[in-house]
Amino acid sequence: MYPTSHHKRNKNEKTILFSASLLLLSLVTHAQGKSPELKKEVIESKAESAPDAEVAALSRPTNDNKGPKSNAAKKGAKESGEVYGMEYSDVVIDNWTDHNIDIYINGNYRGSIAPWDKRVTWAIPGNNKLYAKAVFKDGSYSYWGPRNTTTGYTYTWKLNP
Repeated sequence: MYPTSHHKRNKNEKTILFSASLLLLSLVTHAQGKSPELKKEVIESKAESAPDAEVAALSRPTNDNKGPKSNAAKKGAKESGEVYGMEYSDVVIDNWTDHNIDIYINGNYRGSIAPWDKRVTWAIPGNNKLYAKAVFKDGSYSYWGPRNTTTGYTYTWKLNP
């Protein structure tokens, strides 16, 4: 048996630890309850093939061969997980066509998506204009958009033939 003073001290430490745990749990629960609920929206587009000056101007960036030859020059660059957050919108591109399609957000090339594939990218805070463009060997193209989005949503953009 321990002396009574040790027993009381041990009981007091347990009470303090239990109280601190409850406080921490309530803070975490409260913080989680205040986080905004992410809204989801599915948007669908059918391919267009009529010439459009804004779409014709969309093009992939060209590579500059004079740039750094390795990733060593990117030391200190942030990882994508440090940049994205609730203030950005996820844009899920769902390609239901047999075309390779380039994705543009606000006129900026965001990547390509293979036929029958799905890919996630992001849009900056505010209103955004989405375009998708499939360029063919003869120089013609099909496109989807413009689709306008707003921050606070996860958009699934279904590209139909």
